[in-house]
Order: sequence, then structure tokens, then C-alpha cells
Amino acid sequence: MEVSLNIRPNQEFLNRFPVGAFLQSRFWSRVLTLQGIKNWQLNVVRHQEVVAHCLLYSHKLPFGKSYLYAPKGPLINLSEPTEVKETFALILSQIRDITIATEKRQEIFCRLEPNIAPPPLDIPWQATTNIQPTTTLIIDLEQSTENIFAQFKEKARYNIRVAEKKNLTVEWGHDEKALKQFTTLTKKTSLRHRIKSHESQHYRAILEASGDDGITRIAWITYNNKPIAAHLYIFFGSTVTYLHGAMDYRQRNLMAPYVLHWQAIQQAKQEGFKYYDMWGLAPADGSKPSWEGFSRFKRGFGGQELVAPGAFDFIYIPTWYNVYSQLRNFKSTVRNLRP
Repeated sequence: MEVSLNIRPNQEFLNRFPVGAFLQSRFWSRVLTLQGIKNWQLNVVRHQEVVAHCLLYSHKLPFGKSYLYAPKGPLINLSEPTEVKETFALILSQIRDITIATEKRQEIFCRLEPNIAPPPLDIPWQATTNIQPTTTLIIDLEQSTENIFAQFKEKARYNIRVAEKKNLTVEWGHDEKALKQFTTLTKKTSLRHRIKSHESQHYRAILEASGDDGITRIAWITYNNKPIAAHLYIFFGSTVTYLHGAMDYRQRNLMAPYVLHWQAIQQAKQEGFKYYDMWGLAPADGSKPSWEGFSRFKRGFGGQELVAPGAFDFIYIPTWYNVYSQLRNFKSTVRNLRP
């Protein structure tokens, strides 16, 4: 096997992975580049066939330090343990070459979120807190629409039927109007639930990177000519992913998010996608109690829960890594103490 740097991923290869493949795609590389974030792409090839791909980017830290991060990557399409180990070794070796080549800052570790847990390797590593969701829920779209709806929980089916009787208007777009509708609602949601949302330029980059390909789309619902709920979707590969959502809490009785999901599921099926990904559930270990509310909502749509191996830090400079870990733990403790 051999590894190549900055080679675009093969779309057919990415289509094999139903969860998170868009974060390892050329599309996501454009999202990062539009935000001024340096990124690299690696391919591992065996017998002229791509068997692994990794997109990663640099994340700045204080004191001129940084780390490299691969969101939902690398993606590895191998099962034989010896080949998996060789693939990890090739990828990590190439990543190490990248860290040596960067002159302005010093990477102290590399964080991966692979689809296969790493085997024993020479470089020190440890499991860590994931950035992207480890647990998610996907709905099989290759069954009939009637069967999909029948697998929703009774409350979800009832709320959809009630909402459809309201004077709600669903619109789709990927332009400035759509972005404004979405960001207006995300600000309200952030204030209401005291959560930090992305800056508007991040969402704009996701829309711009899509171009005319229709990868990024926003669906929103208006009631009395005012937006009350909006979702941002990624139509990529074999999967439509619900990436972000927001709503006007004052209009929660209209059940608009139920309608948006049902509309998006039908749209995805109509266009021939295989899966609908709800993108993120509270893990079974109870580590994210704040996720329990929206996780109950998502589970109302049925589907299958999938759990990824998690995140792993491959450590280059142990001393600085310990400093980073202590600061991260301190910030987490302070955040949990807030009312």
C-alpha cells in the first residue's frame, strides 16, 4: 500500500460510508478553505484502489501551538487487522511529515475520529472526547414511505398530522434569503438555551462551498409570514444529513420541526438517497445530559442507532499535551458550574 498527499477523494469510495462522509470530502475542504483554514487530504491506495481517505486541518491553540484534526476520519474500507494497522501507520506517518513541514506553529498531537478503532501502534495515543457526534440515528430510505412513517413513534405521527393542518408554509433554498432565515432563528435558539452556535460566516461558507451542486440546502417554515423553524441539510453521497436546526420557541405548539423532518425525509427518498441521518444523539454513557431532550425528539422518528469508535489523540509532545488536557478539564469544570 502507498499513501498520497493532497489527492482528492474518490466519490465512489465516500459513498460507501453512510455517516459523516461529507466531512471527509472535497466539499468540506472547500468549506474550510473559505474560512481560511489550512487543510490536507490523504489517500491510501492498494492495488490501484483507494482503501482509505483522511481529510484533516490545523486547529490553533494558545502559545503558538496547534493540533491537527480529522473530522469523522480517516475512513477505512478494510477489515483484515494487518492491513488496518498498516493503513493507520501510513496515514500517521504522512500526518507527522505535515507537522514537521509547518513552520509557524508546533503541533502537539493529532486527533482522529476513524470509522475503525485504531490497533496497537508505536506512537502514544489515548481515547479522548469526540468533537463530532459519536452516536447517531439513521433512517433507511430504501423502504416505502408508508413503512418509514409507520415506524415513527405514535407521538411523532400525531404531531405531524396536527402540524399539517396548520397554515404552515415549507420553503427550500440555498441563497442569501435562506441563510438569513436560518441565522435569525439560530440566534434566538442560542439565547433561549444558552448554547454557543457557529458564527454566520461558518454557515455562509457551507452554502458557498456547495455552489450549484445542491449539497447544502436550508428548509424553513413560515407562519403568518414569519419564520418559525429552520433546518440546514447536507445532501451528499448516499445520505441526507440534518446538520443544524433552530426554531422560535414561542411557536413550539405548532410542531414545525416535525414537519421539516418529514418533508426532508420524503425529499431525500424522492431523490434516491439511501439514508437520512439525524446527526447526533446523547451517548449511552450519560456524558451529555444536555442532549437528552432533543435526543428523545429524534428517536421519535424511528431508525437505527449507530455508534462510532470515538476520538483518539496521537501525541507528539507529551509535556504540552498534558498542559492542554489540564486547561481543557479546567474549562469544562467551570462551564459545568455555571447556572
